[in-house]
Amino acid sequence: MIDIIKKQGFIAILRHLPLEKAEKTVKALYDGGIRIFEVTYNPSSDNTIDTVNKTFDIIKKLGDDISLCAGTVVKEEFVYAAKEAGAKCIVSPNTDEKIIKLTKELGLISIPGAFTPTEIMNAYNWGADIVKIFPILPDNIAYLKTVISPLSHIPFITTGGVRLDNAKDFLDCGAVAVAAGATLITSECLKNDDYEGIMKNAMEFTRICKG
Repeated sequence: MIDIIKKQGFIAILRHLPLEKAEKTVKALYDGGIRIFEVTYNPSSDNTIDTVNKTFDIIKKLGDDISLCAGTVVKEEFVYAAKEAGAKCIVSPNTDEKIIKLTKELGLISIPGAFTPTEIMNAYNWGADIVKIFPILPDNIAYLKTVISPLSHIPFITTGGVRLDNAKDFLDCGAVAVAAGATLITSECLKNDDYEGIMKNAMEFTRICKG
């Protein structure tokens, strides 16, 4: 799975995607070259596990060449639910030792979020396979270069500010991949059912990021 992430170079984040628009959206992403999908849990929703499971089921119909990740995994119950649903990667916005260790015990890929050198180092020492440096805003390239320099042995991805015009900059800093949601599935495209626009965004991100 780690090799797949490195090869694809891009993870599509599906956050709060309406179920009634999920099938056409994921088909547009797939047609645009996306092969790694991260579906995020909503910790404030009581039915978030059911919603994520239904979205996973829609994505699975795309083909055998897709890889599933679960995002915003901030509870241990989400880790178990994600594994049962077929996810291979557990992605979190924070560094939580319990989540990291449970993820590894279940044989899944751990991608916790971190921002400071201490957080990044702790995440890696606790077993993270890849560290998600988050949030990296569009203008934080300088910070990324500075913080990664002494931690260059740690594989990382970036999220939180990845756009078409800066994705390559993050990859050039050494990121094994980048991830984006709002700049891939824009609110305007979703509102107007512009699935062709979503597909074109996917094609462009794939062109820029695929190794």
